[in-house]
Amino acid sequence: MSSPAAPARTDAALAAAAIALIVLPLVGLAIKLAWPGWMLFFVMMVSPVLLIGYVVQVIIAITGFLTRRAVFRASAGRTRALTAAWLTAVGIVVTAFFFVDGSDTDWGSAFMYTVGAASSSGLGSVSSAISVIAGIVWVGGWVWLLVEWISALMVRRRARSSTATSTGTTTV
Repeated sequence: MSSPAAPARTDAALAAAAIALIVLPLVGLAIKLAWPGWMLFFVMMVSPVLLIGYVVQVIIAITGFLTRRAVFRASAGRTRALTAAWLTAVGIVVTAFFFVDGSDTDWGSAFMYTVGAASSSGLGSVSSAISVIAGIVWVGGWVWLLVEWISALMVRRRARSSTATSTGTTTV
């Protein structure tokens, strides 16, 4: 009787990861826009690259986690993909929250402004260190997720090809 409940739980995990992949980058952007500075100009300069990465991430979320035929639904790399998805989704929010930026009058991160310590040199160093580590986790998780998605697609394609070959049919 407990076996039917297990797929529902795991499907919920896939859906939660997909929603996080789609929504949390927008939360990170909202955080950055709420406390803008001169580095926001740099973010706008690389926005085409960020936008392409976000579109790929949304495609992975939909085809990897949300659809009925999602590649991570029955993949051996399912746990790795879920871990990578959460690392990249949470990593971008943490990066945005601790990213130190400056304006014409003061500087700091969303964290520093929230705790009332804008322009604090010591807290700025801590915030910068956390932001760099979170940025590495964000980008590393994104690359890891991309590799897992491509691998799962290849495994599924090979399985379909071998099934078609054994039954004597061809697939396109």
